[in-house]
Amino acid sequence: MKNFYPKASCSLLFICIFFIQSLFAQPVLSYGTPVVTGLNNPVDIVNAGDARLFIVQQNGTIKVWDGTTLSTFMDLSAVAGLFPASPGGEQGLLSLAFHPQFAANRYFFIWYTAANGNVTLARYSANAGNLTGDPNSGVVLLSLPKPNQPSYYTNHNGGKLNFGPDGMLYIGTGDGGSGGDPFANAQNGASLLGKMLRLDVNSFATAAPFYNIPPDNPFLVPGDGIADEIYNIGLRNPWRWSFDRANGNMWIADVGQDLYEEVNYRPAGSTAGVNYGWRCREAKHSFNTANCISTYTDPIFEYGHNGTTGGFSITGGYVYRGPDAANAALLGTYVTADYVTGNVWLVKPNGSFTIQTGLPGSVSSFGEAADGTLYVLRRLGSPNGAIYKVTVTSVLAVALKTFTGAAFSGYNTLLWQTVSEINTSKFLLQYSTDNNSFETVGDVPATNNATGSQYSFKHITATGNIAFYRLAIVDVDGSKKYSDIIKIGAKNENKIRIYPTAVNNNIITVALTVPAASLQLINIDGRILYEKSLQGMLGNNNITLPSFAKGTYIIKVNAGEYSSKEKIIIY
Repeated sequence: MKNFYPKASCSLLFICIFFIQSLFAQPVLSYGTPVVTGLNNPVDIVNAGDARLFIVQQNGTIKVWDGTTLSTFMDLSAVAGLFPASPGGEQGLLSLAFHPQFAANRYFFIWYTAANGNVTLARYSANAGNLTGDPNSGVVLLSLPKPNQPSYYTNHNGGKLNFGPDGMLYIGTGDGGSGGDPFANAQNGASLLGKMLRLDVNSFATAAPFYNIPPDNPFLVPGDGIADEIYNIGLRNPWRWSFDRANGNMWIADVGQDLYEEVNYRPAGSTAGVNYGWRCREAKHSFNTANCISTYTDPIFEYGHNGTTGGFSITGGYVYRGPDAANAALLGTYVTADYVTGNVWLVKPNGSFTIQTGLPGSVSSFGEAADGTLYVLRRLGSPNGAIYKVTVTSVLAVALKTFTGAAFSGYNTLLWQTVSEINTSKFLLQYSTDNNSFETVGDVPATNNATGSQYSFKHITATGNIAFYRLAIVDVDGSKKYSDIIKIGAKNENKIRIYPTAVNNNIITVALTVPAASLQLINIDGRILYEKSLQGMLGNNNITLPSFAKGTYIIKVNAGEYSSKEKIIIY
């Protein structure tokens, strides 16, 4: 296709969707040489606030690595009734969390599937000196029966325990198994399956139930039909999730069903009690809408099921906060991977992302050392069961400033601008009708201008159809990064308007003709500074923003497929 620059700006003849891209270059990651080998189906890595790494193995053994030697911290494999005879699959010992004051109180918690299939939370204590765990010290806090007894489903057990910055214990539970959540557990407030739970385990009670309900949990109204332990609902199988150690933001990678994998994000201090949508929705898309009446919180990131630029089972990671100066380009970025394809995504809180292909799969978990060093755990492969350190080997030196699109009669125009290019080969224009499967419809050579350039592309397509586009930015060595996805089409026209774009009194107007979930104010680095619920609002709504420094910001209105972004200047 011929490149050209349109003579007109946006008018009634076509529709424009504008997105401001993050001004960061893409770090290129490597797992390098394994630092720990000889593991047996490892599924989790955690620290206890000291220099050691603890490795959870599905067979019931917890290993500990002190930087030199691998030894056994606790072996529960022979304890009757704890694990199925053949863990395999998704059963067995799944996660471990040390109490924040473990050095003093010696308590830690495990999540496992019992011999009867129940997903189980138990508390244990370490022996004096904290060098080994006491297998005889266990008490059960939760024992959740799986659906379809007695032939219970063996999958979707959740699997991750984390203490929050508030000192509470959070547990991500799966929907109970099979496919499609046949018992609708994730949307059932009386079930603890398919939820994020929050417990106060700090009393170290010596009698059941061994925990308390935090007084600020969101569902404490008597008779509401929702269990008091629940913090958020609507999850399918949050196998791995984490808190950002710098600010307490919550990142939940939820394993998908047929078409999509997703990452849900909640800033610290946000309203609890949100519904992430499963089984009514898979990621941002309708799935089984029977009896679905709630308002859902969409993920900030999703990828489709395919073997090239997607995957089939997400393994959640961490926001990188490590001390390694060589990894500076990764700071503040959430790292997540696909178990099957090995693809890795680097995601920002505003939903912008880049992808790296070619890394090995079978990633069962990521884990942080006490200082924030990031490790990745491979369950299978060569060698069988190993830990690797995540490192940045190089940075693709191209920064994309803007990527915009406009629909004309019979064609769409794509415009983009870079602020720097080094060793950049070309741009591939990729097109989709479903925001899942993308095809390359053209390419534009890069100028490789160190101070950036402006580009355009014309794509002949049917008038009025919804279209999704992204850029694949190709480095001279063949490496790729991807832009945000933009959507063009008449379906978006005038659904949401945000004005004025120049603000001097902290007041903006959001005009809604479709329901919206929330408004976010985002700075140019992608950090969410302010969030407000828009539920129940339609028509023109005046929003008073908090006072912020003069400068450029982004207003994002989250409204599912009609979500909209607008750049504003506060002066």
